[in-house]
Amino acid sequence: MRSRLPVFLWHLGRRGGGPRYTLELAQELRKRDDVAVHLALSRQSELFDETVALGLPTLPIDTYDSVASFVTGSTRIPAVAATIRRYVEQHRLPVALCTMAHLWNALLVPWLKKAGAGNCLVVHDAVPHTGENYAVRHLMIKHDVRQADALITLSEAVRRQVIEAYRYPADRIWTSSMGPFRYGRTGLAAPRHLAAAPHRLLFFGRLRPYKGLDNLIEAMRLLERRHFPVTLSVVGEGTAELPGLPANVRIERRWVPESEIGQLFTDVDLVVLPYREASQSGVIPIAHHFGVPTVVTPLGGLPEQLGFGEKGFIAEGFSPEALADCIVDALSAPQRYAEISAAILRSDGDAQWTQAATEIVGALRALATTLAMPKEISPPPKRAKLWPRNWGVPGESGERIMR
Repeated sequence: MRSRLPVFLWHLGRRGGGPRYTLELAQELRKRDDVAVHLALSRQSELFDETVALGLPTLPIDTYDSVASFVTGSTRIPAVAATIRRYVEQHRLPVALCTMAHLWNALLVPWLKKAGAGNCLVVHDAVPHTGENYAVRHLMIKHDVRQADALITLSEAVRRQVIEAYRYPADRIWTSSMGPFRYGRTGLAAPRHLAAAPHRLLFFGRLRPYKGLDNLIEAMRLLERRHFPVTLSVVGEGTAELPGLPANVRIERRWVPESEIGQLFTDVDLVVLPYREASQSGVIPIAHHFGVPTVVTPLGGLPEQLGFGEKGFIAEGFSPEALADCIVDALSAPQRYAEISAAILRSDGDAQWTQAATEIVGALRALATTLAMPKEISPPPKRAKLWPRNWGVPGESGERIMR
């Protein structure tokens, strides 16, 4: 049997997809006998208690829970950095896996490296989306990527974006799948069948301009004119302007707590992602957990998540007409709908998280092996003060060590 690889699994986010992905991955890694997982979590996370309940060694970190506490919380960063360094050194953790970047990452990662841990980052978005303070967000992603010794992407589309946008070495990027986000039940449910009309659609998540909600609402107008029996619930918080809603659309502007998410997805027939920009989506794993088919635009990693049409419906374009046609197709073929739901439940159960964990452990072992190899020593440049940017820090002997 292979030796157990000690892993520092960390994420300091409070809510949303990051804590959920961290919980699901930690739950799967806990089952394996080839890794020994240590967690670092924000004590303010919505899923802190549930994640700690897994029984893994855990380092709780106080971050913040509001805009006001962000300022005071940030003053603790030096102490947090020192705490993380001591923990990693004490437990001799050779690799750290950050499941989603956080605002504090740029200041904490150098201390992880000083403690001797290789830095592996799960990249959810390679480039920022419209409406996300583009310049600042781009600098943050760029910095996080450059600090990483290895990257894991959750779709081939994002892998290609990282290589193209940052010239990151392809041999230091691994791609892992993402299993269903499990809310409220275990095991697989029976395939879903279409409920009686009117059919119920759901748009769930942050309301941002790049999400294409205006096109979806216009598609609902078209369906209303066609007398197609369907309603849409838009649930989430955000700044997207949605004036003049048709009668078949209802909007709830609010953050949905973890305890309510399961019921939202249980009560719908179809989840719609009309995005204009996308990497991959954390909404699809929630829908798949409940066997709910989704409609997506042909963009980024969304088709990958649907098995390129085997596990969902892909619109032919981004226009309201394309969305309306795809929704009609999905809801006018009950047999096909049931087959899609069955395909989701066959492929997106616990086995997909087992596969994801295997892929990630393989990447971490490769990183640990690379970091343990003797470093290549290069002669110092002729003019030390003008040494090239690709050189590392000066070594104790005056030589410069390549990184």
